[in-house]
Amino acid sequence: MKICFFADARTVHTRLISAALAKRGHEVVVLCHTPVDIPGVVVEQFRIPGPGLRFPHRWKRRWEQYLCTFMDRFDVVLVFFLHDWGFTPEIIDRGCVVAWPLGSDIVPPPGLEPPSNELVAKRVELLRHATSVGLAGRGFAKVVANYADLSVDRIEPLPFAVDTDLFQPPPRRCGDRGDSIRVGYFKGFHNVYGPTYMVESIPLVLRQCPSVQFDFVGDGPRLGECKKLARTLGVEHAITWHPRCDHSEMPKHLAGWDLTVISSLCESFGLAALESSAMEVPVVATNVGGLPETVQDGVTGLLVEPASPEALSEGMVTLIRDEELRRGLGRVGRRWVCTDHNWEDAEGQWESTLQRARDRVAVMM
Repeated sequence: MKICFFADARTVHTRLISAALAKRGHEVVVLCHTPVDIPGVVVEQFRIPGPGLRFPHRWKRRWEQYLCTFMDRFDVVLVFFLHDWGFTPEIIDRGCVVAWPLGSDIVPPPGLEPPSNELVAKRVELLRHATSVGLAGRGFAKVVANYADLSVDRIEPLPFAVDTDLFQPPPRRCGDRGDSIRVGYFKGFHNVYGPTYMVESIPLVLRQCPSVQFDFVGDGPRLGECKKLARTLGVEHAITWHPRCDHSEMPKHLAGWDLTVISSLCESFGLAALESSAMEVPVVATNVGGLPETVQDGVTGLLVEPASPEALSEGMVTLIRDEELRRGLGRVGRRWVCTDHNWEDAEGQWESTLQRARDRVAVMM
């Protein structure tokens, strides 16, 4: 198949999925605003052509003609996150479009202005007219169906998965060496991920387990505030701040952690939880959105109340104090990810879903 992604080429999901499809022999192009290299994939910058012999019309018409060229070139056009690329029902009807909302394009993250009514209308229109709508999480499917007044049956599973060869536990965990327990956080410093609640939970943990160390990985607009809060709370000595790293480097961090915390206020799926489990690192996560699908409460981790430093600290202390439980959750988590969330199976589902969408359009035309 010839597949075109309209997506942010910098995101982990775009890079992993497009590269996986290219590796399976498909011709894959990612169209984006900020090009980056993706192995095996052609990355093109989204750029409306100026007037000329090929595109002689006014701006809006040139934009429409530009999008139509991709509809004609490719078997499947995948809109990965409902950014306003300019697709109209007339353009969508020219070929096969698979729409994939990721979360914040449907549910505005806390602290951000909600999208305009015009943008919401365009997103709803795209979902309704797309050949197929794909999602990673079952729970989020109901949210999207309500958002666009769609039947849940129209939404197909297109799973996120984990490279279990890359995310593989080391022979010995940090605690095996008699070191202090290390707790990791790597969701980023944005309101939606609740980073301040995570920082506020640290003094509560240290009162009961004073030797615990915390690693924070990532960047974002709330990073400075979180560092200031750590100083104010007197817990800076227990925290190591790490800059944002490439996705391929995350296993090196996870290899030194005994548990991971996800303090999100909303989450459509929760791939970070699966990556932690793949490393045999149990997860303390908030019970929101798609996280109950990626953290099995009491089986691969613990689910706690959101927006509550007290609940986060209680979950952490439970696993810090109970070594047998902590290690058991980690081992089960690894087996579960290898069985139910591995890349080989996910690639096949992606491929078959896109092929079905293509074939559906071919029959109609």
